[in-house]
Amino acid sequence: MMNLLDYATSPLDPALKLVIFLLFAAAFVIYLDARRYFGGNVKSFIDFLVLFTLFVAIGAFLRYFGDGTAFGFTSDYSLKWFQSIAYLVAGVFYILAAHKLLTLFSGGAES
Repeated sequence: MMNLLDYATSPLDPALKLVIFLLFAAAFVIYLDARRYFGGNVKSFIDFLVLFTLFVAIGAFLRYFGDGTAFGFTSDYSLKWFQSIAYLVAGVFYILAAHKLLTLFSGGAES
């Protein structure tokens, strides 16, 4: 059991990274499909969710490859920078989606 939980040797590590990527990739496809059925502010809200899931999926994909030193990146210039940027952009879109949802059905400020 301890070998299964050892981060360096466990088969769970790459498997879970792949599952996380696949979950957000599936959410991305579902949101893309859902946006066909809506218009206006609801579609705008879904657009933010589409972008959120896209950047989380990109970050998860990059996470699968670690720092990328096995294929040309260095420890100073690694894939972890791109992963962090993807998650940062995803966070911004998540906040924008939350704001859009907050103002979606109210008579408040509309963007």
